[in-house]
Amino acid sequence: MAARQAVACFHLTPTNTVTANTYWAFFQMMMASVRRASPAAEIHLLTLDSCPVPETLGCDLVFRRASTRPIEASFDQLMAEETATWRAYEAAGHLTGPTILIDADLMFQRDPFALFDGGFDVGLTYVTGAELHPFNSGVILIDPGRGGVARDYLAAVDDLVAGYAPELRSWYGDQMAIAALLGNPEFPEGTSDVMDSEAGAVRYRLLPAADWNYSAPLDAHDAPQFAPAPDAGIVHFKGERKEFMLRYASEVLGLEIAEDAASPGGWRVTDPKLS
Repeated sequence: MAARQAVACFHLTPTNTVTANTYWAFFQMMMASVRRASPAAEIHLLTLDSCPVPETLGCDLVFRRASTRPIEASFDQLMAEETATWRAYEAAGHLTGPTILIDADLMFQRDPFALFDGGFDVGLTYVTGAELHPFNSGVILIDPGRGGVARDYLAAVDDLVAGYAPELRSWYGDQMAIAALLGNPEFPEGTSDVMDSEAGAVRYRLLPAADWNYSAPLDAHDAPQFAPAPDAGIVHFKGERKEFMLRYASEVLGLEIAEDAASPGGWRVTDPKLS
C-alpha cells in the first residue's frame, strides 16, 4: 500500500472578521488546487485550539494544538507558534508519509509529490541572491521514511526559534532556523539547479523556488505584477501579491469563486474540472 500523502497548512484565524473571511477564501482556493494537482493527498489544517474554524471547511484533518495564550498574543509570536505546531503535529502521529508543510496563500499547478523519491528527508526551496533568507517556509517537503530524522529536524527548528529574540519569533525566525541548520548557504544569481546536501543526519533536497515556490516579480516601485506562471509547480502569493490570488485562481486555473453566506468565510470555491 502506498504511503499516505498529506498537505499540512499552518494557519491562525485573524480576529478581524473581514480578514478572516478573506483567508478562508484563500484556503479554499489552495484546497481546490491541491485536489486537482494532487488528488491522492489529504489536506490537513494545523492551528490552535483558540482559533475558530468553519465547520464546512472540507479538509481531511483539523489538528488543534493546545494553547494557553490569547489569540492576539499568538499572532505576536506567529513563527514560534508555527514551528511548535509542526512539532506537535508530528508528535501526535500525523506525519506518516510524504508531507508538504505549506502556507494558505499558494496554489498547486503540478503534483509536488512526484518529487518524493526516497533520496531526501527535507526538501527546501531556495531563492538566488537573497537579501534576507534564501529559504521560504511556505513550502517544505518532509519525508518521514527514515525513522526519527523528521521528528528530530522539526524539534531542532522549533528549539532554535524558541530561543530567538521576540521580533524573530514573530517574523522570519522559522526561515532563519531552517537556514541555520543547513549552515546558512548562499545561492548566487543564476543558480537554478536541484541540489542534494547533508547536514548532520538530515539529507536535503534543494529546489529552485522558481519551480516549486514561485512568487511574481515586483516592479521598480516594489508593486507586484500579475502574470501567469504556467511552468511553476507551486505559485505563492506572498505579501502584497495576495491581491492577485483570486484573479489568478479564476483567470488562470479556471476556478469558480462566488460569495455564498453558507460557505466557509462567505465564499464558495468550485472546480469545474472536478465537478
